[in-house]
Amino acid sequence: MFGKETVVDFFFVESKPDEHGNRKGIDELKRAIAQVAASLPEVGRSVPKSFADVRQALQDKGAPYLPLREVLDICRAHNMDDEIARLFITISHRLGHLTHYENDPTLRDIVILRPDWLATAMSYVLDDEATRAAHGLVKFSRLAQLWDDKNRADDSRYPATLHPIFLRLMERFDLSYRVADPAIGRGAAMLRPYEITPDTTSLIGQLVPDIRPQNISDAWKTSPASGDIQQTQICHIVDASNGQSASAEGLFYQLIVRLHKYSLGRADYNASVHWQRGLVLEDEYKSRAFLEHVGNDVRITVRSPYPEGLLGMLTREVKFLVESFWEGLRCDVMVPCIEPCGKHTPGTGLFEVEKLMDSKRKNRHEFPCPVCTEWQNIDALLRNAPAATQAISLVELQSEFTAIKDKLDEVNVTSRRILSQVDKTYTDLLQVLTDEAKEGPRLFSFFPVDRSAFNPKTWIREKFRLVLWCEHSRLPLPVLNNGDMKKGVYDLELDREWFKKSAPYLKLLTGTLGMVLPVASSAVKLALDETAYKLIEEQLDFGTSIIDSAIGESSKIGDFLGAADSTTLEHGVALRADGSTLRELHALLKAKDPGFGGLVRVMNKRQEFLWVHEKFAGEY
Repeated sequence: MFGKETVVDFFFVESKPDEHGNRKGIDELKRAIAQVAASLPEVGRSVPKSFADVRQALQDKGAPYLPLREVLDICRAHNMDDEIARLFITISHRLGHLTHYENDPTLRDIVILRPDWLATAMSYVLDDEATRAAHGLVKFSRLAQLWDDKNRADDSRYPATLHPIFLRLMERFDLSYRVADPAIGRGAAMLRPYEITPDTTSLIGQLVPDIRPQNISDAWKTSPASGDIQQTQICHIVDASNGQSASAEGLFYQLIVRLHKYSLGRADYNASVHWQRGLVLEDEYKSRAFLEHVGNDVRITVRSPYPEGLLGMLTREVKFLVESFWEGLRCDVMVPCIEPCGKHTPGTGLFEVEKLMDSKRKNRHEFPCPVCTEWQNIDALLRNAPAATQAISLVELQSEFTAIKDKLDEVNVTSRRILSQVDKTYTDLLQVLTDEAKEGPRLFSFFPVDRSAFNPKTWIREKFRLVLWCEHSRLPLPVLNNGDMKKGVYDLELDREWFKKSAPYLKLLTGTLGMVLPVASSAVKLALDETAYKLIEEQLDFGTSIIDSAIGESSKIGDFLGAADSTTLEHGVALRADGSTLRELHALLKAKDPGFGGLVRVMNKRQEFLWVHEKFAGEY
């Protein structure tokens, strides 16, 4: 049958060379489809006969695309029920035989059968001289002209109904993103569905300027601001077969698109700072990052009162992208040498973080520089490595957060550090339980149904009300459903022994949700009823008191979060209990509601599952 190598063969579509003789865009598009295919584990060459029959029937149609309903009708005609038919479509998508995004509101009703037809549509944009002259900025009205050019033959034109779909597919393939409208604030944009107008403007990543912008000195000062700490890591890109330096051609085009939510121009595109070999970013807590190609490597520098969170996220993003998108390449995370430097040029020598951590575990305190052979202190080098930083205790972080909770609009060094730590704690919480997210959501709050009669110290078995949360907005479902307490809210009988066994995860979960709730509510400017908001806070606090009474004194986040940042650290007994907690809960919830209150399972850019409210599904 069809192997994964078939995918790229669909995409031999020529693109006009640029002024340097390079053909941009189509190679990146080929790699994007190949990446989708590679995400599926190897399967045997044989497939069910019904699968082969439906594939042949679709080929016989000769159509470049079909409505989903028509594909399902063909499947039914070959004795597939709807569940098997959708499985066939999902597997075929991941193998590259067709293209279908079931969770995307714009794309879910169309199945693309001929990727070459799709790639040709993309090439019209990449070859457009006007778009090149605008350094990749293009309005939807111009895209519509390119896709339905009256000067081309009818079979090379695309009807207007397909244009929004093509725009969304370019975003899916990391070819483009929609430029921010300064008139729309961040909170309103998060809650407003995607709207396309003739003036909707996108940036085509492959067509950004190749010259470093002049305003970079304003965006990235020569030294950190007062209170900021600077950390640097290098993503050393090598050929996995021989360890030699190698090029990931087109990497920064994709990084510009993938990381656009951190762009300096996310509220006004004119403030963006990016070019073909670099970009400057800023997160919501005013931490700044400078990513630049140095030779074949990517140098990432972050300035922040707490740089570990942003630096770790960016490093993981680059590493994932290189190793999953460019076959045969590996990304080794390195930190630069420091003083004293034998050549008086600190930053020249690179140390692999994994090797430094391995040496430290063996009680070695120094490591020789590969350039000047000067022995350097491992702890000093690892201060640039988020994977090696000491975790703050949950109790300490909660205490610090309480002091600033009512002043979230005030931006200072202390608040930026604390909010960055809260954000990293939340990210680590999800990262640790990535595998469990395949089967169900990870975020929930809980409280006894009869709180007045509940004694946290003497209870044995009680009925609890469990509320699911959206992993994108970080808010409970009743808030996102305008107070509807029927969707994503369940009554379950739980016993004290289950709480004891599950305590490490439940402690971190309730503590983290208690901190992200006011931040998330403030960020999206939700008009939460004060009484409802206080009720959620009280429920979280009550859940915390139940856990504390079950386990006694508080635990440290680092006791069961270490594995989130480093694959070399063991998860430990507590972490294994966390997975068991979720598996048991998923089984109970599926028995009551297989749809998990309407939460939609989506996949982010790193192929990780998230469970989000349906209004946010289109952002993945």
